[in-house]
This record gives sequence, C-alpha cells and structure tokens, in this order.
Amino acid sequence: MSGVPSNGTLVNNIAGSIATSLVGSVSVSPDIATGFASNAMLSELSAKGGLHVIKSKVDDVNNTRFTLRIPASIRAYLLTNRAHSYYFSIWQQVTRKFDAADVPLAVLAESAYSNDFLLNLVANGGPAGAPTNILGKATNLDPAAGTGTAKHQLGVSKATGTLANMAYTDLFIFGGCPSAGVMNSALHKGGSQVMYRVYLEDLTVSGRSYADVKAQDDALFQAAFAPGGKFYGDTYTAPSTLP
Repeated sequence: MSGVPSNGTLVNNIAGSIATSLVGSVSVSPDIATGFASNAMLSELSAKGGLHVIKSKVDDVNNTRFTLRIPASIRAYLLTNRAHSYYFSIWQQVTRKFDAADVPLAVLAESAYSNDFLLNLVANGGPAGAPTNILGKATNLDPAAGTGTAKHQLGVSKATGTLANMAYTDLFIFGGCPSAGVMNSALHKGGSQVMYRVYLEDLTVSGRSYADVKAQDDALFQAAFAPGGKFYGDTYTAPSTLP
C-alpha cells in the first residue's frame, strides 16, 4: 500500500491474474470498509508496510469497524462453488491483546452467520458456529492471552449450511466488528492488529491438499518474520496512544 486506505479504497490483489482466470472478471481487488470516530480507531502503515489499526477499548461504540472485504466477483464465485474445498490463512501482528478470544476475525456468511457460512473465524483462530466441514486448522497465538506475530490457517471441504447469499464478506476484521455491523461482541474488548497477508485458495481447482498448502504457508511465514525477513522487526505506533 502507498498510503493508509480510507473507506472504499481498493487493495491490490497480488494473485489478481489467477483470480481473474477463475471468476471471469478483472474486478478482483478487495476493498476497505470503515466506520469510526477519530478517537475510536487509529490507522497507519507500519514501518514494514503492514496495515496497523488501533482500536480504543474506551471510546469505541457499536459498529466501530475497519475491515477488508472480498469483491463482488469473488463473492459470486464462492457462492456458485460453495461445495468446493478452500484454504484460508491470515498473517498478522497482534499489538494489543483482545479481552475476548471469540470475537470475529474473518466472516464469509449469510446474515445467520453461525449457521450458513464458508468461513467463520474468531480472533483466537478457532472456527465459530457449528462447522461440519473442517479439513484442518492451526494457530500459533491466542490474542486474548498475549501479543506477537500470528498466523491462523483453516481448511474447509465445503460451506456449512446452505449459504444462499453472503451478507458478511470480511476477509480480515480489525478489532472485532464486521462490516455488516450486526455483531458487536467486541465492544470495549477488541484488540489492535497489523495485517500483513490474507490468502484464499480454491483447493478443488488447484488440486492441492490442506497439508500441502499449510506446509508452504508455514515456510513463507517463518521466512518473513525471521531475522532478515520482510516483516522482521516491524515498528508501529504504540496502541496505548488510544486508551
């Protein structure tokens, strides 16, 4: 990113050519959805180029939000191919811990989000709702217990429930309130995070297994945050700037 994205800003999809070949559209860039008062959230680019969002635990109100959303073309593809298998992962730095481990982190779901969804990931990396389709899941950090670099990985063999539509389209939720603005379970509990990487792969199309992609993801994560890696030693504004 060349600057801090505002509401509606498109974020470059570095796998855009692959996405276009699958969904049949060149409009494959996710966008940013925001809604917050200046004393409720602070957004910036970290020294290494991650997107850092600090959420106040005092001055946030219901629907204080900052999220990364999938574009309409990919949403339509996922709905059409909800019986496919998918791999999803997030790389982040938790800079101030959450006061609850079960607030939303990524949600691709109907309005009844705990019943009909493709992804329903909470802050500690666990799938929420009642998933019937888990190929595998892994996380290295519970952000309600501490701060630090974190990766969350989830593989699903199909959507849970019917997933006839997708009211929630959030690939990454800063602080816990999704862009649909219905869930406010993170009020005064949300953490602060740097987002580095969000990855979604259609395993049915690629022919790869959850284990194959996870192994590659693990190796890339290790290299990126090890000494000399692209995100090693990142710096950012102290979350205490917002109480």
